[in-house]
Parts: sequence; C-alpha cells; structure tokens
Amino acid sequence: MEQQTISITKAGITTILNSRTSVLAATNPPSGRYDDLKTAQDNIDLQTTILSRFDLIFIVEDINMFSQDKILLVVRAEATAQDTQHGGTTLHTAAMTNDLELVKKGMNELNWLDH
Repeated sequence: MEQQTISITKAGITTILNSRTSVLAATNPPSGRYDDLKTAQDNIDLQTTILSRFDLIFIVEDINMFSQDKILLVVRAEATAQDTQHGGTTLHTAAMTNDLELVKKGMNELNWLDH
C-alpha cells in the first residue's frame, strides 16, 4: 500500500503494476467506551506501525443519552422482529452499500480521495 505498486512474476515475466486502494476500518476502545482521560492512541490501542498507514483517523464518540438510546433500541427491536417474521435479515447489503457510497461521495467532495 505504501509504495502504491505491486510486483508480480508469472510464467517467467516480472512486472510492476500500480495499485491503489482505499481502506475503511473501525475499531472499539479496549475498555468498550472511549475514555476522555486517555490519549487517542491508548483508546485506539493499535500499534504505531499499523496506525501510521492510515491518512485520516476520525474519532466518533457515542455520547451517553439514555432517553434517545432507549428510543433507538425500541425502533431497532421492532424492525428486527418484523424482519424475522418475514424471513428477512437484519443487515441489508443494499443499505450498507448506499451508506458507504455516501461516505465516499462526501470524501470526494472534500478532495480527500485521489482518483
């Protein structure tokens, strides 16, 4: 990833090809909740060698709001129950693909991705 090239040898022919990839990763803090008293690196708990490979790192905190969390829980439970009754799945590939496309579009608009 760092050199943006890959060397391939097939049938006695060696060539170097350009390789460009985007990686979207997510992780949870080791304690399960983000601790404001710890550094970002302690909350992420990844080796520096791995962390340095990412160009952008966003920290998304879940602010503890019991009343809103309770409403979301009820809505999600009802949706899951309806999916189960109709033989569906709770994770829809099309919805996830749409969400990732929106993220990608937003990053493109900010000129963060090199295409």
